[in-house]
Amino acid sequence: MKKNDTILGTFPFGNPVMKIKQANILPKPVFILGVYGSAVFAQFKPANAKSTIRYLPIDNEPEIFWRGSQEETKKIITNIKVPRLTGNLISEDKTINGVLGRLLDKYYLHQLKLKRDDVWICNLIPHAVINKNERKALKKYNELHSLFNLPEAAIPTKKDRWNFFSKKRYREIIEEIYQSRAEVIISLGQQPLKWFFKEFNLDLGNLLNTKDYGSIAEVQIDSIKIKLIPLFHPKQLIKESNIDTKVGLLHYDWMKNKSRKIKLT
Repeated sequence: MKKNDTILGTFPFGNPVMKIKQANILPKPVFILGVYGSAVFAQFKPANAKSTIRYLPIDNEPEIFWRGSQEETKKIITNIKVPRLTGNLISEDKTINGVLGRLLDKYYLHQLKLKRDDVWICNLIPHAVINKNERKALKKYNELHSLFNLPEAAIPTKKDRWNFFSKKRYREIIEEIYQSRAEVIISLGQQPLKWFFKEFNLDLGNLLNTKDYGSIAEVQIDSIKIKLIPLFHPKQLIKESNIDTKVGLLHYDWMKNKSRKIKLT
């Protein structure tokens, strides 16, 4: 994925938070619209400390919905400049890095007989946004930055994520849809329906209340008509317990029955 020149914050150890865009800009049959970007995570064991800082975001994900191979993660961590005698930085658990990308492949693309080369991926907010646990890790790191002369870190948070969704960003997404030449959009989660598609189709409601979850609808975006498949975000399926909830049951039914009837390529 491409990185643009806009710096939105700083990761621990100094790498800038950047917007991540689709790199392969050849026409695609399917456009996927997610919510916000993630990061590469590591564990940091400060020198002479008893505890390790876990879930520490240290760099931009290499691509949107990155799949987080151990080899690639280790390469990224090796390139992080950790001052000598500061401590050790190691890869976070393999179930953390790239989990959303692997879920996207397994529970969405595979079901529709799609490969990554068949899809153009975009997020409403095109850069890393951190959650509560990750904010705690960042706070622990920042408590050490003056002690070890480390760069202070500041990353956009989930709490203020919508401050980054503007009319300019709205138009950028539309331009990506045009550029992709996709005939179908797969939206992930409630936010794309609320923050983007509401401008074109007010009938798109809450996913949990949608009788025909995952069925193809039609929306008009400016001058073009395009098919839309609204689905839950992979993050909503992360917990195995969700298979017994309305979220899990609706998506499982879609995988087992509806997805097989959808032909996209």
